[in-house]
Amino acid sequence: MPNFAYPEVDRAKWLVVHEYRNGDRRGARALAEDIGEGPGATVWCNKVNPALDSHHLAVNESIRAQLQAQDFRILKAEARVLGHVCIPIPSTLPCSDIEILNAYADWTADIGETAQAIKAALDAPRVVRQRLVDIRREIDEDFQRAAVLYSLLEQIEDDPHTAPVVGG
Repeated sequence: MPNFAYPEVDRAKWLVVHEYRNGDRRGARALAEDIGEGPGATVWCNKVNPALDSHHLAVNESIRAQLQAQDFRILKAEARVLGHVCIPIPSTLPCSDIEILNAYADWTADIGETAQAIKAALDAPRVVRQRLVDIRREIDEDFQRAAVLYSLLEQIEDDPHTAPVVGG
């Protein structure tokens, strides 16, 4: 089996574990203790060391580490390797017609703000870095609002295996 290397993902794993901070405590030992792995700093260091074939960070461990650290660089690196993007959305979304309508209104309002940011950049004598940063932030917000809307719409999907049959 060929050895597939994903240095961007390996680097993200290392950074999440070694740059972890919780008050005065930091690094692999603090993270291991905070997610209930006991004094497992050496094991965690080995799991994020790409030079070691004997230790690997399991998906569930990666999720626990990222949630504890609130650092999602591993997820983002994996998404880039797979040709995707990560868009944060609230973990629990109430779903009703009003919530869907509000999500749609929020999304379209954000698109208007993006258009204003682009217009401001183009109206200026020259496009400066800060204008591009503003546009990028607005586009990121657009994507997040769209993802929230889509997540709400997914909640109302009729599952053909559980939905009642109408007229039958």
